[in-house]
Amino acid sequence: MPLFHTRGLSERKKSVLSLCKSKDSESEPSPPDGDTRKQELLAKIAMLQTQKVRLTDYLDERSAYLTQFAEEANAEFDQIGENALKGLDEASARIMENIESRMHAFEESTELNKEEIEKNEKKLAEFEGQIEKDRNEGLFFKNLTQRTPSETANAKEEMEKIREVTKENAGSKIRRNIYLALIGLLVVGIVDSLISSSSDWQKVAILGVISIALLSQFIYEQKMASETKKREEEKE
Repeated sequence: MPLFHTRGLSERKKSVLSLCKSKDSESEPSPPDGDTRKQELLAKIAMLQTQKVRLTDYLDERSAYLTQFAEEANAEFDQIGENALKGLDEASARIMENIESRMHAFEESTELNKEEIEKNEKKLAEFEGQIEKDRNEGLFFKNLTQRTPSETANAKEEMEKIREVTKENAGSKIRRNIYLALIGLLVVGIVDSLISSSSDWQKVAILGVISIALLSQFIYEQKMASETKKREEEKE
């Protein structure tokens, strides 16, 4: 009897322990699906953060490159502008030097033309005096005792033509030199207006029209001078 009682107690304890273990095992939570999703989400966030850092680094690098490129481009543009202004200054200096040279030549030419006119007038006076002397001495025309009035008038008319042609040639040369000087100044003004940042196209157009008009007049004067010279050569 006591042995049976002891066995019953031990079996009861075993059943109670097994029941408790089963309850404990049931009460232990199994790994939920939410933890896996959280881990995947955290992995995606970490990946996005990494990509964000890489993108930020790339943008910073490109920004630095573009900044350097802009600085180099600005420096190159400044150098081009400086070279253009330097070239304009040199061109202006050459044009002004050319104008001064032409004006100096013009002054010398005017002086020479003046001397030539005076020389021709002196020759005319000497010629008239010689005619009068030859007429008085009977040597101008051996078959005539004195010159006829028509011959004297013709001689004076011829000398007057020579004087007028000389004056006309001198005046034409003076006008041509003046036209060239004005054209040079207008070209400088046009180039300066085109290079300037605030270009006045109306001013450029007006200067261009004036330059064309002066150039046409210069060509006309040159043509007339050539024709006059040709006529003189044909007469000779």
